[in-house]
Amino acid sequence: MSRPSSLRGRALTYVRSQTAPVDPLDLFDRASGVYHDRVFWERPDEDLAIVGLGAAWAFTAAGAAPVMEAAAAWRSDLYDAVNADTFGDGVPWGAGPLAFGGFAFTPRGDHSGAAASYWDGFPSGKIVVPELTVSRAGRETWVTRAVMVPPGEGPAAHTTDEMERLANLLGEAPALYRPGADSSTLRAPLAVQESPAGEWWKEAVRRAGTAARDGIFTKVVLARSLKVDGVRLNAPQVLRRLRAGYPGCTLFAVATGDRCFLGATPERLIRLRGGEVRTVAIAGSARRGAAADEDRRLGEDLRTNPKDRLEHAVVVDVLKDVMAEVCAGVAAPAEPELLRVANVQHLATPIAGRLRESLSVLDLVERLHPTPAVGGFPRHAALQWIRQHEDLDRGWYAGPIGWINQAGEGEFAVAIRSAVMRGAEAVLFAGCGIVAGSDPDQEYAESVLKMRPLLEALGATGG
Repeated sequence: MSRPSSLRGRALTYVRSQTAPVDPLDLFDRASGVYHDRVFWERPDEDLAIVGLGAAWAFTAAGAAPVMEAAAAWRSDLYDAVNADTFGDGVPWGAGPLAFGGFAFTPRGDHSGAAASYWDGFPSGKIVVPELTVSRAGRETWVTRAVMVPPGEGPAAHTTDEMERLANLLGEAPALYRPGADSSTLRAPLAVQESPAGEWWKEAVRRAGTAARDGIFTKVVLARSLKVDGVRLNAPQVLRRLRAGYPGCTLFAVATGDRCFLGATPERLIRLRGGEVRTVAIAGSARRGAAADEDRRLGEDLRTNPKDRLEHAVVVDVLKDVMAEVCAGVAAPAEPELLRVANVQHLATPIAGRLRESLSVLDLVERLHPTPAVGGFPRHAALQWIRQHEDLDRGWYAGPIGWINQAGEGEFAVAIRSAVMRGAEAVLFAGCGIVAGSDPDQEYAESVLKMRPLLEALGATGG
């Protein structure tokens, strides 16, 4: 049984069942205007897609350690949740019940720029158990209904309304569902505004490079943003474009009311499954070539570039050290591989180990975030420099986003290649790792390259 004292005399319980095949992204779309809270997660290369609708249970973190607060809330309220499931073994990875979580890069208010209204509704941290979770894993589709009930009472009497809602969503689509609106007629030029201005940001890169040469830090990650006005596509349509163009990335979306934070990230922060821990170090970037020969040449240049190798090695060393504290048999290849997506290629090193302590995936997130790939190294010095010089409210950009199951396992990604949308407005983010040898013009060009997937998905033609 769950602990009713922490849930004001109620317990969280759930029922899980299989259903006919459905695309969770369609449900995410159709549920707009029906549910205030919606989440979406997809690994297209693994044929796993999950949508969560509503909030049977939610926890908002407001302190200085939001991931630790969320982990404590999960243990208190969810670890011993009533299991009304009668299916037992054989349930695929990613089927509910799940708690979806998202966290700011640093606690809200702990940033250099003024608070931006577009992050309203995205606190320092939040985890939610949806009322309805629909998971498509390969050829199977599972529905999980989660409800709060008095202690000792089963869920059956409390799930009828939610199943009726699901049936309606699977039926005739509401007006907000516009599968035919994604056409070339929507590619009119959009208004794009940099923040901070490009030259100001380049000057910040110069200052960061000087600080690295002076030994203040080895690496710092500087971010910038673009505000796009006049967007004519809704969030699900943007996600469909990202799904088609970046099948090797993790797609994610968190919608709260009329705001949606979404993206297609190549960077896994952590996966805990069956006691095995996996992460990947991603740092060092180059564009893709127009032809195969050029692409290979650019990849080889990336492999051998001293600046990129230094930036990458810093991330690898830190991730291995953190994992070694809690894992046995930590292993990583000696040389990085090339991770190629549609428009950019990265140096990537997968790292794996076997968990030797009783920890949840949230505990691992707390240890790893922020990695040097999005913050810098040493961590304290880099974050302090970011607070003083970046002049940007990152919000949930570059923060951890993902899910945890009842056993404490799950997966979190780093929320890069992302944007926050509201109506016809979107704010995009990108960051670059700065070391002593960084060139401001090249870093600026890299940031433009990293924003291109979202700009194209939004229907913009430049940036």
